[in-house]
Amino acid sequence: MMGVLIGMLFFAEALTISKAAGVALGLFGVAVLTRTGPVEVDQQLLLGAAACLIATTCYGFAGFLTRRWIGQRGGLDNRLAAFSSLCGASLFLLPLFAGSLLVQPPTSWGGLQEWLSLAGLGFICTAFAYVLFFRLLADIGPIKASTTTFLIPPFGVLWGALLLDEPLSWAYLYGGVLIAIALWLVVRPSTAMNMPGNPIEKPARLERHP
Repeated sequence: MMGVLIGMLFFAEALTISKAAGVALGLFGVAVLTRTGPVEVDQQLLLGAAACLIATTCYGFAGFLTRRWIGQRGGLDNRLAAFSSLCGASLFLLPLFAGSLLVQPPTSWGGLQEWLSLAGLGFICTAFAYVLFFRLLADIGPIKASTTTFLIPPFGVLWGALLLDEPLSWAYLYGGVLIAIALWLVVRPSTAMNMPGNPIEKPARLERHP
C-alpha cells in the first residue's frame, strides 16, 4: 500500500481507481484482522505501530530505487542484489546485537531446534525469498511485487494457529477476504491504458518505444 502511495507522489506512477480502492480496502482488511487479537491499545502499541509505519515507508521507497539498479541502470543480478541487501542489514544490526549482549546477556542460547528454526527463517524465509522478490521487482515492478506483503498478516494468523495454538475467530476470515480482494484490485491489469483517446495512453507508448 505504501508502494502505491509513494509511486504516485514521487515516481510518477499513475494512481488508478482500482489501486486506490485496493489501498483503502487493504488497510481496512488489516485493521479488521488485527483487531481480533487480545491486544490493549496503549502508548507502547502506538509507538510500535508508528515504527512499523516508518519501516513500510522505507520499504516502499526501496522498491522503486532498487528497480532502477536492477532493471534500468546496469541490470544487477537479483541474487547479487539480495546478497548485498542482507549483508548490509546484517552489518547494520551487528553493533546493536553486540551492545545487547553487553547490556543483557541471554540466559540461554537455545538448543538444536531453536538454531534450526533460525536457519530456516534466515535462509529460506528471508534469503531465498529476497532472491525471488528482487526478481519480481525487475519483472513486474515495485508496486505489484510489494503487494506480496499483503499476505503476511493472513499467514501470520495461520502459523500462529497451527504452531502456537492461537485462537481463531470469524473476523480473521473477514479480514483475510478483504485483503485478498485488495490484492486483486492492485495487481489486476488496468483497462484504462488500452482505451482509445485516454490521455495517459501516449506517454505509456513513448516509454515502451522511445
